Formats: sequence, C-alpha cells, structure tokens
Amino acid sequence: MKRFIRTFAAVGIFAALLIFPDAAADAARSGLEMCAGVIIPSLFPFFIATNLINELGVSRLFANALTPFGAKVLGVSGHGVAAFIIGVTGGYPLGASYIAGLRKSSLIDGSEASRLLIFCNNSGPAFIIGAAGVGIFSSVTVGFFLYAVHILSALTLGIILSPRAHYDICYDDEPAGAVPFSSAFTNAVKRSADAIISVCAFIIAFSALGGILDSLDVLPAFAGRLSVLMGTELSWCRALAYGILELGNGIGSMTGLDITPLNLALAAFILGWGGLSVHFQTFSMVSGTDIKTARYVIGRFFAALMAAAMALLGTAILF
Repeated sequence: MKRFIRTFAAVGIFAALLIFPDAAADAARSGLEMCAGVIIPSLFPFFIATNLINELGVSRLFANALTPFGAKVLGVSGHGVAAFIIGVTGGYPLGASYIAGLRKSSLIDGSEASRLLIFCNNSGPAFIIGAAGVGIFSSVTVGFFLYAVHILSALTLGIILSPRAHYDICYDDEPAGAVPFSSAFTNAVKRSADAIISVCAFIIAFSALGGILDSLDVLPAFAGRLSVLMGTELSWCRALAYGILELGNGIGSMTGLDITPLNLALAAFILGWGGLSVHFQTFSMVSGTDIKTARYVIGRFFAALMAAAMALLGTAILF
C-alpha cells in the first residue's frame, strides 16, 4: 500500500508538471530569487562560521563555559547550549547542521542530539525581524517581539523536554585540535556549499509544488474551507495554508494584514512551525547520523502552538 501511494504521488507530481509547466516554472523562479536574494547571503556565511568552529574544535571552549547552565536548566551538555544559541541566531536549518556536526565529531551522544534537534533548530533574527517585522508589519518593534516569542517558546520546549535527572556537570578537558586554519577553512567552505545547495534545492522544489497546488486550487480551496470553519479572514487562512508548506511563502502571504493579536499569533505559529520545506532541509542536514527525527515534527508543532499562545498573551499586554 505504501509503495502504491509513493508511486501515485510521484506520477501525480509529474503529471501536474506537464499540465501546469508555467505555474511550476514561475513558482520555482520565485524560490530561486529568494535563495539568491535572501537565503544564500544570510545563511552561507553562518554555515561557514559554524563549520569552522567545529573544524577548529572551538565548540569545546563554548561547551565548557556553558556547561553549568545547560546541565541545570536544560539537562544538556555545554555543546547543547551552544547549539541552541547558534540555532536562534543563525536560522533554519543552521541549528540542525551544527547538531549534526557535533554528533559526527562524537561530542554529544545520539540521545542528546535527537532531543536538541527539536528545540535548537529555529528561525533567525534576520528573517523574523527583517522579513516578518519590517517587511510584513512595517515595524521593527513587532519584529523584535516575534523574535523574543520565538526564543522563549523554544527555550520553554527545551525545559519541558529536559530529563528528570539533570545532566551531570562535567567539563571537556580535551584541548582544541591542532588543525591548520587553512585546512579547516577549506573544509568548512566545502561543507557549507553542500549544505546551502541542499537548502536552496528544497526551497525551489517546495515553491514549485506550491505553484502546482495553487493552480490545482488545492491551497485556495483549503484556505476557503478553513475560513468558513474558523470564521476568520480568507487572507489569514491562506497565509496559514501556505505557511504549513513553506516558511517564506507563508509569511509573505501575510502582506497587508494589520497588527492584531490574531495576526501576530499566526506569524508566530508559522515561524515556529517552519514549514515542511524546512523539515526536509533538516532531515537532509542530519542524514548519515543516528539522530532520530521521529519526534522532531511533533515537537515543532508544539513549539509553534506555544509561540502562538505567547504572542496572543504578549499582544494583549504590550500592544
């Protein structure tokens, strides 16, 4: 049965491309423009920096400095706290890439890596403040508010997932490896190039898929039905439908919406969820490791719900 469903889906996508080639091409072009204008300039340097940190062994220094906080609050090692910081400052899927690097270097075990993946892979300030805050709501204040909500929901989820027995406070006495900087930088650039190509490929693929679903009236019909059931604006439901599939298109679909508690809650939900495109990017980052992804998608959904609830509460107090 599963094989039949996979085959049917593959044939269906191929047929849709034949029927709606222009729509798929236009959507893929938009995804490519997003990669060239936003994704590569904002993420690629961060990919190089984090890979360089791992190559030179600098992450061990971060781990020792952050070990007490990680052990007592989150029940993770210092490497785990470093992964959280990189995840909330670099953006999707940089947290996943850093965690995979830690696991491949055997700096954390598979159990910790699987738990870290759930709350350390987050959207970054460049996208939340720049795209969501300024680009959609024309407000830097709203951007910082959404970013604070995003970090708080991720941190709360991390505390909830913390094991009952706190992580033992232990320091990594092994010094940073004596790797020549030239070799470390070369390897970091190569790995970053592979990672950014993978990220952009998924963005373009899901943009094309969104264009096809739009042409088939699947997403508009879903948004219309959701609008009737929830009693909300069609544009609100359309943004939610697109946000479930792809982060950039979901936030972009909110253009023109006012600054209201419900709209900010929607933005917080979309940012916390990340979209199926981000999830597949994450899976590609951790492939080749023993990191389990079964709980990742469920965890991101709960993180999104918490972010939406916090945004509703926060707007009632601040705005």
